[in-house]
Amino acid sequence: MNLIDTHAHIDMPRFGDRAERRFAAVRAAAAGISAIVIPGVEPESWAGLLETAADLREIAPTVRFHTALGIHPQVLPELDPAHDSAALTALNDQIRAAPAGLVAIGECGLDFGPGGGGVPRERQVAVLRAHFVLARATGLPLLLHCLKAHAALLELLDEQPLPPSILHSYSGSAEMVPAFCRGGHAISFAGAITLPGARRPVLAARAVAADRLLLETDSPDQTPASRRPARNEPAFLGDIARAVAAAREEPLELVAATTTDNARRLLRLAA
Repeated sequence: MNLIDTHAHIDMPRFGDRAERRFAAVRAAAAGISAIVIPGVEPESWAGLLETAADLREIAPTVRFHTALGIHPQVLPELDPAHDSAALTALNDQIRAAPAGLVAIGECGLDFGPGGGGVPRERQVAVLRAHFVLARATGLPLLLHCLKAHAALLELLDEQPLPPSILHSYSGSAEMVPAFCRGGHAISFAGAITLPGARRPVLAARAVAADRLLLETDSPDQTPASRRPARNEPAFLGDIARAVAAAREEPLELVAATTTDNARRLLRLAA
């Protein structure tokens, strides 16, 4: 199979050290992963992320390692609100410098669950709006995190057009899928769809139009059910592809080809 992992945090310390990241890159190549997008989550991690991508390009040249930079809502509790403007200015400068392999802005979004750390919703929205402004100015897609905030995010997305973006690790309802997709946005599925008895992601996967369907691992989190208790990694993306294919009652080869084509188009990746 030829698959693209549109969201994998393989730069994070929780994923492992440099040697383990390199081993994982080689395993991804052997598993037929042709490209991986590594999203940034906070200013302090951006430089290391770019270095990781460059390092992995050397060890696994058949895999294209792409990057994205953003400020995740779950890191806002660790950042002084007084420094939000400076952090967003730094993001603007980094994105406009166009580091090698940069294909998106994010991870960014809204988190109204416990992961949001009690950060006021107004602050989350203000930070996200700044990402929107940058996306409109550059034409780059956004990698959007959304937890227990789907109605609020949809309202924001409907305010003004945005470059077609990605709702990563979609946890919303099937009923909301058409509303998110009407702006040209895509829906990505991760390991939750592999869990025994999974219903919400299965119904959502059935509701997504073929040209808006994407896959991801969200490594090192969301390990597919059959791989637990192992730490998640891009080489496991085939498990998610099989679960999506089963949910949609489509051949695995069709889901692989469709999602790969979609990722290339949306993220403007070379074939």
